[in-house]
Amino acid sequence: TIVPELVGLTFAVHNGRKFHSVYVSENMVGHKLGEFAPTRTFHGHSGDKKAKVEGAA
Repeated sequence: TIVPELVGLTFAVHNGRKFHSVYVSENMVGHKLGEFAPTRTFHGHSGDKKAKVEGAA
């Protein structure tokens, strides 16, 4: 858990694949460091391809 003494420091947090630098700010107090190292990549929802073709025409 992030405590007020850690504000202003930077940590290297491992997300399962690589390390991410996490700078601790005041609004992060009370949270866990892992919350700020995303583990999944969002590529977007698959849209309706038919609507894309009609919109371009």
